[in-house]
Amino acid sequence: MLFSKSRFLTTALALLALVGCSPSGDGRAPAGAALLGETAQQGAFLAYEHSVGIRLPVEQVEPRLAAVREACSSQRFGQCDLLGIEQSQGAYQAASITVRIVPAGVEPMVGFAGDGGELQSRHTRAEDLAQAVSDTEQQRQRLERQRKTLLQYQARTDLSVSDMLALARELADVEVQLAGNAQQSAQQQRRLTTNLLTLSFSTDGEPVGRLARIGAAASGMLDNATEGATEAIRLLGYGIPFVIILFPLALLVRWLWRKASRVRKA
Repeated sequence: MLFSKSRFLTTALALLALVGCSPSGDGRAPAGAALLGETAQQGAFLAYEHSVGIRLPVEQVEPRLAAVREACSSQRFGQCDLLGIEQSQGAYQAASITVRIVPAGVEPMVGFAGDGGELQSRHTRAEDLAQAVSDTEQQRQRLERQRKTLLQYQARTDLSVSDMLALARELADVEVQLAGNAQQSAQQQRRLTTNLLTLSFSTDGEPVGRLARIGAAASGMLDNATEGATEAIRLLGYGIPFVIILFPLALLVRWLWRKASRVRKA
């Protein structure tokens, strides 16, 4: 009897484990499913970029875009800079927002953007900046040496006025290059310590009603007709110079042919 109860308990626990491990719903991953920010390992110079596609109900696209923009501006998930926004209206609404955010803020930002939506795609890539960082550092060292040399020459007392003016111009040019080099280095470090995140929102919207579908088809037909007319005019423009050249040439060939025919008859 004890053996039966033990066997029954074991079977029940196994069934519960299977139920707990089985996928729920339709098996689709939520829009905020574990897209973690990336940080390069020590000694690596990798700039990470993430692209996420999220499908939302049509009425949520614009509010969600505004909410993500506000979350970035308010630094809700850490340091965040807004880089660009794109939005299209009509039957098929779509929008995208690109931000540069600290790695720790990528996952909560994606989860916030995709709340109530469906994850369509996600892509992560890294650009290796090792060569660019090395080139920038070598340029900085070269400019520092050049500035040091110019300062040593400038400290001499046996220079003429023209030499001093030439040294001042060279030193000013080096200072400008050093400032540009520092800005480039800061931009590289910013790319290395933050992640580029692009969130693209789309919908399943379709034109509603017969008139709307007819209107969409007519709009497409008008666009195609406009494009066809544009191509025809462009081809005509290309052909006009050839006509101007070939028409006199054809008249000349015709005249020579008729003249040769008369000579043979004579």
